[in-house]
Amino acid sequence: MSSGVLGGLTVAAVIATLAYASYRDVVSREVHEVLWAPAYALAVLNAVLGTGYSAVGIALALSPAAVYGALYAFKLLGGADLLAMALVALAHLDEPLVPLTTFVLSSLAPLPLVLANLVRNALVDREAMESIACARGSKRLLYLVGRPITVAEFLEKRFAFLHTYPSKEGLVCTSEVDVDVDFEKQRTDLAEAVREGLVDSGDYVIYSPAIPHIALIALSYSIAAIAIHYLRALAPLP
Repeated sequence: MSSGVLGGLTVAAVIATLAYASYRDVVSREVHEVLWAPAYALAVLNAVLGTGYSAVGIALALSPAAVYGALYAFKLLGGADLLAMALVALAHLDEPLVPLTTFVLSSLAPLPLVLANLVRNALVDREAMESIACARGSKRLLYLVGRPITVAEFLEKRFAFLHTYPSKEGLVCTSEVDVDVDFEKQRTDLAEAVREGLVDSGDYVIYSPAIPHIALIALSYSIAAIAIHYLRALAPLP
């Protein structure tokens, strides 16, 4: 088997793995580790048998995975997201532009949502946002990361982060996103707060959708793999 054939099989395995992992991430937010094993085995074999690597190129290819590793260490990123980016990097040690482009595109993808939140919260949902008072924390950053929704509507959401938590002293506001959050517990706790009279079902809270980031990585990788010839001409790397 030629290295070219092995490289093609590796890319196909990465695409197939990311596609299925994206599906699992969307429907359940659970991606089992064993799913990554076949693609990782091919990527390692392809890396071992490959030639023409440079130390600088390898460092550049692995740098997005290193960033994801740091984010994972601080619990700002899920383990499956790290595995996805590391797989892309390992499969393209000889083409650092692919993992670098994948990293940039998948990182910028949520930017339109942030801008949309700001415009909508400042204009369309201004009254709803102003009606929300924080007993603790601040809602300034929430104009960027979240949007208002009634308690009743939030209780119907399956995968969403709650940024305003009811307490006996009022709403506790936070812009942080816990990647290990128990979505069902969020809804249960909020429903209990309604029963205790801490918040009304018609009151507004602020939430943000749990974006399936693996899908963004998969889409960005597909774009990078297709556009690699153009990328080489624009920014040749070692």
